[in-house]
Amino acid sequence: MMAAHLTDLARSVLRRGRHSHQPDPFETLGIQLRLTRLADEIRRLEHNDGRWARVHHLKAAQAAYDDVLAEACRLLAIPVQDAVAPVRRLLAETELRSRGWSW
Repeated sequence: MMAAHLTDLARSVLRRGRHSHQPDPFETLGIQLRLTRLADEIRRLEHNDGRWARVHHLKAAQAAYDDVLAEACRLLAIPVQDAVAPVRRLLAETELRSRGWSW
């Protein structure tokens, strides 16, 4: 009787292991830290009217942020939607946050 329960438990663990992808927590933390820094930089640029070449810096920061979002999605095997950048960004952020990510 106990052997049957252990066999069922082992099958369940093996099945769950095949389907759930658990990324390296340090890699996850590194990506979240980069997202935090880039989001802070974007907010700072959006509120700083006096910076020379502000629009250029803002576009560069947003592109970097989008690249890191895509990296996070790849890490979690989340498909990146084919849409314009703001929509793709919102969808990726929503999906990552629904999985417990914060930055």
